[in-house]
Amino acid sequence: MITLYSWATGNGRRASIMLEECGLPYEVKPLELSTKIQKSEWFLKINPDGRIPAITDSDAGDGKPVTISESGAILLYLAEKSGKFMPRSGVARAKALQWLFIQTSDVSPMAMQVHWLGRGQEDAKTKLPNVETYFKVYRDEVERLYGLMDRRLAEVEYLAGDYSIADMAAYPWVFRHPMQDISLDGMPNLKRWFAAVAARPAVQRGMQIPPRKDGL
Repeated sequence: MITLYSWATGNGRRASIMLEECGLPYEVKPLELSTKIQKSEWFLKINPDGRIPAITDSDAGDGKPVTISESGAILLYLAEKSGKFMPRSGVARAKALQWLFIQTSDVSPMAMQVHWLGRGQEDAKTKLPNVETYFKVYRDEVERLYGLMDRRLAEVEYLAGDYSIADMAAYPWVFRHPMQDISLDGMPNLKRWFAAVAARPAVQRGMQIPPRKDGL
């Protein structure tokens, strides 16, 4: 059995979407981040970095349990365990990895800063007197990355060609484009992709695990 330790964040929902898509049985242990439970001693034994998401798998295939953290690593692990949503070799696999790493290395770190600054966090205002300037810098970079995705999606239906973990990594952050003060109207290919991914029942279920009161 897989146990998912997560909360309603962009990175957390990458894991829940994949679990819903690949159909592996799992249970959820919600960790409300505002309580700092992710920094508690028991959870640090699961993920010493004290962040979500993380999974434990009591049946890793070799008879031993395994713990995986980092959303990109979780997506890859589940793809290989299930044999779904990741090409096995060749150029197709390389492209899927390329677009997965763009999401984990570029999009999510930039988007996190936009959310932190844009939601008026008091600690952000204290540490950064020119919050509006920093917000614009990060917001513009996220919009640039969305433009990169839009150009790619002019050539293919999904980021890696076929629907894959690259799309699952991207969607929860693009979902929050209104919070980022970014419109998809000028990016027709990304907008088409966004609607197609949003229509998937597994994505809809995964975006509610765990549920978030404000809908984001």
